[in-house]
Amino acid sequence: MEQLIQSLIGAGLNDKEARVYIALLQLGTASAYSISVKSGLKKPTTYVILDELLKKGLVLKIPRAKKQQYMAKQPDEFFEMAEERLRNAKKALPELKSLSQKETDTKVLLYEGLKGMEQICFYKMDELHDTEDIGFWSKSEGVSEGFFEIANRWAQNLIKNNITMSGITPDNRSVHDWMPQHPAMKHTYLVPESDYSSKVSIDVTKSFVRIVDGHALQGIIIENERVAETLRQIFKMVMKQQEVANKKIDESPKLT
Repeated sequence: MEQLIQSLIGAGLNDKEARVYIALLQLGTASAYSISVKSGLKKPTTYVILDELLKKGLVLKIPRAKKQQYMAKQPDEFFEMAEERLRNAKKALPELKSLSQKETDTKVLLYEGLKGMEQICFYKMDELHDTEDIGFWSKSEGVSEGFFEIANRWAQNLIKNNITMSGITPDNRSVHDWMPQHPAMKHTYLVPESDYSSKVSIDVTKSFVRIVDGHALQGIIIENERVAETLRQIFKMVMKQQEVANKKIDESPKLT
């Protein structure tokens, strides 16, 4: 019995809640008095615990009973609920991990899955109005429909927030299909895939660096203005070189 109680405590109940829940599972349908006797708890305490379990959705009241009766939800439902609470709590993991970095002003946040991709794409979007997002953009060939839908919404929100998107991207069919639909990319240079064929995007905002692998559905945010400015300068230098190269091509003699 104690092992069962410890298992329920590990899933989120306290000792008294676990004892009342186990007693009710054994009884099937029972009154608070019967549950009190079975669990070994005082009747007033049992009422309090039953109210807590009702709030948590683990116990049900039986309607239209002459004497108030209770029934426990099955254990598989309880553990499914516990797992769902854990999944929801884990969504805050990147932010919580960043709070533990007390000795540095750098935050490193990790994201995974489609939900993580949505979070990383829209990270601090409301703080980036009227700024430039510059980067080495990947081709979208082979990414899932779910990620492609997130990327589309992100690009549309860049326009809404007047965020300029510039940088370099592979000269790939998927990019040619994408660019006409997203005018924010008008300042982006196409380079031959033989020079740059990345499936991972690295972009820089005014305060953080974002690395996104849309194929593996994984990403990293590095929030540090100094790191962001360093990469921004590197990206700008590369873009100037590309601008010169494009100009030379445009001004070269044409065969007649």
